Amino acid sequence: MKKNVPLLTALLLVSSVLTGACVTSCGTGGTADTTETEEATVSVTEEATVTGTEEETEIQYEITPKEGVTVSLLNDIMTEWINSYKRGRLDKIYDHTERCEPVPVHFSWGGDAEYTNLFISENPDMSDPVVFLCSGSELDVEDLLPGTEYFWQTVCTKDGNDIRSDIHSFKTLQTIRTVYIPGVSNVRDLGGKKTSDGRRVKYGMVYRGADFANLTDEGIKKAVDILGIKTELDLREKVTGGVSPLGKDIKYISVTAPYYEKIELNEYKDDLLAELKAFVDPDNFPIYFHCSLGRDRTGTLAVILQALLGVSENDIYMDYEASFFSDMGGYADTTPPSTMLQQLNNLKGIISRSAKLLQYNTRTYLLNLGMTEKELDAICENLLEDVK
Repeated sequence: MKKNVPLLTALLLVSSVLTGACVTSCGTGGTADTTETEEATVSVTEEATVTGTEEETEIQYEITPKEGVTVSLLNDIMTEWINSYKRGRLDKIYDHTERCEPVPVHFSWGGDAEYTNLFISENPDMSDPVVFLCSGSELDVEDLLPGTEYFWQTVCTKDGNDIRSDIHSFKTLQTIRTVYIPGVSNVRDLGGKKTSDGRRVKYGMVYRGADFANLTDEGIKKAVDILGIKTELDLREKVTGGVSPLGKDIKYISVTAPYYEKIELNEYKDDLLAELKAFVDPDNFPIYFHCSLGRDRTGTLAVILQALLGVSENDIYMDYEASFFSDMGGYADTTPPSTMLQQLNNLKGIISRSAKLLQYNTRTYLLNLGMTEKELDAICENLLEDVK
């Protein structure tokens, strides 16, 4: 799996707002400390206050992201596919190359400060910010959330003076949230999707992806320290006494999971129940669930889980098809996306023939399987939130 932007070790000085925000690079010979990101640019006049003096000065420079701009956290091809999404068109786009990894947001603010504190917040008053210390005048930040308005400000230090910038803002485009874990392919956050009752799936609670066969030490730090994963749900094969590659403190649950029409086979009933029950206990979150490619067994569980939560059929299909932009979900298996989509149709047909009744019929299906009303309510309570 390739990564275009090198991930640097970063020091998070102050944290709170951003879910696992982490830094990828600091420009102009700079170094940094934490996040994930995207791009945009404009020329502005910045009014800066020099701390410790009575004077105010005007500094001309370019800032990025441009004030009020909306940026995508995905590459252009994946962004366009989402913006004009129609099922079953991937055969025309699919070329076995990695296009799933997120794009960092590029921040730049000019000047020749000795070092800069970059503050990023979801609040216009800059409360509860994440702060990055950088030598230089630009920084790439990853793991920002889609569909979110962000506010940012810099405090540049030069010759003993702190120069505080105006507060700037930008928005991130509402898209699927892909996530970069070094050594792991096809990783996505299930959060951000609107539900039939007007709520939203929480970000940072459930991640889906491929296996950890090539997981690096840097990937472990990202998964555990940044994303905060507490439980690995391994769908490949039920084992006794298994330990997660993420570490012995990570809860490890393994099942022999069914995929597509195999959910109807009685031999998989107990395993299907076991994987669903993992989402009942609030102490298990955040959860990372996976099979080998992160597409078939993983995709089957993702469909059932999202349908239960009330995610629209269209968004469920989009989430499934997004696997074909990844190394593992698409590249490792040459089966055309259109062929795989038919298997997804078969799965959905077992659960519900009606798109309008998908949530209701999924709940009924799971009750008949052996889940309880209390357990299904707990899953929804754990994963849904009101939209601000």
